[in-house]
Amino acid sequence: MSRINILHVIDKFSMDGVNPSSCALTFSQWFPRFNSQKCNVMACGLKKADPGGQFLEKQGFKVFYLRKNKYSPTNVIGLMKLIEDENIHILHLHGYSSANFGRIAAFIKGIPSIVHEWAVLKVLPHQFLMDFLLRHYTNAAIAVSQAVKEFMIKGRKIPPQKIQVVYNSVTLDNFQGETLEKVSKKKQELGIPRDYKIIGTVTRLREEKGNRYLIEAANRVISEFPTTVFLIVGDGPLRGELEDLTRRLKIEKQVIFTGFSKEIPLLLTMFDIKVMASLSEGCPFALIEAMAAGKPIVATNVGGIKEIIQNGETGLLVPPKDAKELAKKILYLLCNEGEAQRLAKNAKEESKKYSVENSVRKLEEIYDSLISKRC
Repeated sequence: MSRINILHVIDKFSMDGVNPSSCALTFSQWFPRFNSQKCNVMACGLKKADPGGQFLEKQGFKVFYLRKNKYSPTNVIGLMKLIEDENIHILHLHGYSSANFGRIAAFIKGIPSIVHEWAVLKVLPHQFLMDFLLRHYTNAAIAVSQAVKEFMIKGRKIPPQKIQVVYNSVTLDNFQGETLEKVSKKKQELGIPRDYKIIGTVTRLREEKGNRYLIEAANRVISEFPTTVFLIVGDGPLRGELEDLTRRLKIEKQVIFTGFSKEIPLLLTMFDIKVMASLSEGCPFALIEAMAAGKPIVATNVGGIKEIIQNGETGLLVPPKDAKELAKKILYLLCNEGEAQRLAKNAKEESKKYSVENSVRKLEEIYDSLISKRC
């Protein structure tokens, strides 16, 4: 076989209907790095064209849209036709509906499929049943952390011997720091005094991200270290509720909500400390980005975070839902600059394990293995 044709199938490329999803952004980093002599990669969304898919098209990637309801059984027919028309050798499946319909289509057409899970999710009864019925039609599976692997075994009934862990990754060169001029301009734009320390998080404003505990910790930190600003980068359904909390605590002037931002490398450069207050995590991109940017990190001891951060070496870990301990660790780093610099340096070195290039090589090995078994 000269080249392996791989079709990445996803329920949709945009979660909010405006910006590319984390998965679509990852495709944009993966696809150019595959060995083009070995792999020909394409993408397909079950639904109609959206900004995330168009984002990939603008970069020159081949993108298809089935334009179906994600629950429609006709997705199977659409995928079977694509397999024939594009001579697809492997389906790489992301999302529940894609995994369901994709495994069926791949089995009927006699090609292997890969189920790729990105998070630890709530187990849904109907999905549990589908995963149980399709467990023997799963040729391979990828989990983004050991925590996600455990979820796939228990919550998705994937046989453990079929699951490989491939951690999320980032383009390390994107996080090597911005100029002082850009940082100064952005601080001025956000109304942050030059001599203030910035505690930042890049997050989604959803319950599982634990941002309520971060704001409660901010209240404690600000009372002891007044020249501090908390920068919350991201958006979500809890924004109004969280903004109300800052007003009730009378810290609204020192907690800035930026909303969604495309300037993550610049904002990370501004952070003096990066914080993650999550209640659960698969393998957070935001954590790896902060490591690559060389930032001291305080994060909760949950999911994939505790696999990536070595407590006391590449960051500081705290229990989830513990605003008091979160504040204590932030204050410790604010008062111990040498220790913060040591952790940041170690984190930056550790981030090299999570390069996009490493992830793509592992994916190529999985593809090769699946094709070899068919020959």
